Amino acid sequence: MTNRQAWRVWGGATVLACLLVNPYVRGDGNGYYAWLVSPVVDGDLDFTNQFRRADPLFQQLVFADDGIVRPEAITPVGRVGNQWSVGPAVLWAPWFLAAHLGVTGARLLGATLPADGYSWPYLWTVAMGTVVYGMLALWLSVRTATHLGYGRSAGLAAIAIGLASSLPVYQVFLPFHVHALAACAVAAFVMWGVTQHDSSRLGHWAVWGALAGLMVQVYQLNGVFALAAMWVWAATLGRDGVVMALRHGVAFTAAAVLVGVPQLLGKAIVYGTPLTTGYQDTFAWSEPRLWHTAFSANHGWVVWTPVVAVALVGLVRAWGAHGSLRPWMLSSGAFYLVVASYQNWHGQSSFGNRFFVSLSVFLVVGVAVCLDWCRTRGVGAWRLAGAGLAVLIVWNAGFAFQWGTNIIPNRGPVSFREVAVNQITVVPARVSQFLGRYVTDRRSVQDDVEREDVPERRDYRVVR
Repeated sequence: MTNRQAWRVWGGATVLACLLVNPYVRGDGNGYYAWLVSPVVDGDLDFTNQFRRADPLFQQLVFADDGIVRPEAITPVGRVGNQWSVGPAVLWAPWFLAAHLGVTGARLLGATLPADGYSWPYLWTVAMGTVVYGMLALWLSVRTATHLGYGRSAGLAAIAIGLASSLPVYQVFLPFHVHALAACAVAAFVMWGVTQHDSSRLGHWAVWGALAGLMVQVYQLNGVFALAAMWVWAATLGRDGVVMALRHGVAFTAAAVLVGVPQLLGKAIVYGTPLTTGYQDTFAWSEPRLWHTAFSANHGWVVWTPVVAVALVGLVRAWGAHGSLRPWMLSSGAFYLVVASYQNWHGQSSFGNRFFVSLSVFLVVGVAVCLDWCRTRGVGAWRLAGAGLAVLIVWNAGFAFQWGTNIIPNRGPVSFREVAVNQITVVPARVSQFLGRYVTDRRSVQDDVEREDVPERRDYRVVR
């Protein structure tokens, strides 16, 4: 495939994903999106009216039965809290502002579209922005894999992760969640770090710091990857000397803080201090769920999205071949430990383990390593590898369909025997009818999904 053909495929896939995207704000997405709507439309950071427009489950977290804001939802400075990060609003801002300009102009010409941030031009435009960021995450991942010498297989690896992991669910079906954006921010940070790790130019370190600030601002858990930057920086002490290394560190840190100002300022206004996120969750550092996080039927990362196993094998092979990857693999291990120690390590309502969508760039590299190895074993091995990935893609699509339409539980463990039977007996019978409704009346499909989810979410109890 030529570069021109590859770009055509990439562009076509992006357009198709934009057409299939679900422009609906649900769950955590209400918190992320409110950081954008409230200041632009209302000119403040009072999220009360935004949260009143949220889905019923989210509203129950903020409002009592009488409609009054719950006391626990009020911050020490008397505002309605918003624990979700500000970074998604920063990435969505160009898309939102374009929609806002269009709606405002249309209203001047007599249109009746509400300029409230929730009419269809806003939701569709921002949702398509998430699609583009997800595709950008895969493109940056291909660049990283290509730099490491796996360019011949990187494109197919990106297709595998783009269709056989949790990424497509949070890119297309739940675009107002953070995870596709987090994958993009991490991929940009990693790509720059891998390709520029031996650079001594201050400008390169400042760019890397800016990407770090964006990455953490988008999803605070991604701050773990700063460990890799510290490793790389420490190596410059011997190479460039102490004075130059300190200049690198100052440039990196200053750029990171500057880019992170929206997060720091927003949290300072809402919580009274820039260093408070608002999360009340806990971590059991002495009892991490290391096995369960990967292999539990309760959203285990590997068993829910088995393409991860392929990627992990490839990353093990790359450990000895690429010393520059080692700090990234170690920081990924630290990321895994943090998730495994988290009280909600399973992600509650999550397709696969949604936290690890941030690691998409490493999964692309790992799969590319495995594909490259198969390529060297001849045409037969290459074809077998392609067939295997096709099976994983089809399995993932059916599994995601079951999860997204309440055929299997959204929360808690699933029976993989039931999932396998459904793949053959239930999914083929329902998918065509679902797609027909989804194309013609997406909102009613979403309303049905939420209504069918009520008994499960009412009876669900979080168990670590």
